[in-house]
Amino acid sequence: MDQEDPPQTGSSQPPPPMPESTAPSTAPPAPQPTSAPPVAQTTSAPPAPASPTSAPAATVKRPTGITVLAILAAISGVFGIFGSLVVLMSGAALGVATGSASLGALASVVGALWLISSIAFLLFAWGAWGLQPWAWTLGIILAAVEIVIGAYWLFNGSSSSLVSILIAGGITYYLFQPQVKAAFGRT
Repeated sequence: MDQEDPPQTGSSQPPPPMPESTAPSTAPPAPQPTSAPPVAQTTSAPPAPASPTSAPAATVKRPTGITVLAILAAISGVFGIFGSLVVLMSGAALGVATGSASLGALASVVGALWLISSIAFLLFAWGAWGLQPWAWTLGIILAAVEIVIGAYWLFNGSSSSLVSILIAGGITYYLFQPQVKAAFGRT
């Protein structure tokens, strides 16, 4: 009774061997220098070169202006979707209330265009947040559309659309700045 028996595990068979990729290493990892990031050792083929539609390298920091544009575009997209759905749903009711089917159809078309625009703003917000190269192009297109719509309303007597034109022009100018284009992976 001087010797103790090892605890029983319920099986007399040894545990199955671990796969090589998950087997614990017997040697501790070599210390990495603090001035350079650690290098991962792989046995697979080298990575393929980035395609023109892939996101820029993770080392690119998103400019603060792009963060602000992405947040404002997301807010605009969300509120625009709610507003466009209200216009779409009330288009038929407007036609019945006024007795004019063409007025109801016009409200539905305006609501549908507003919905498409709002979805485009959400796409821009998502792409700009991730610095996707296509988001830069979408941002330029959306700003150009805003300038055209603002000019239309300005020529029809709405002086408040001048503010919309100036904001869209400022966004266009900002998106064409070299550091912003570089952040999106554009040259």
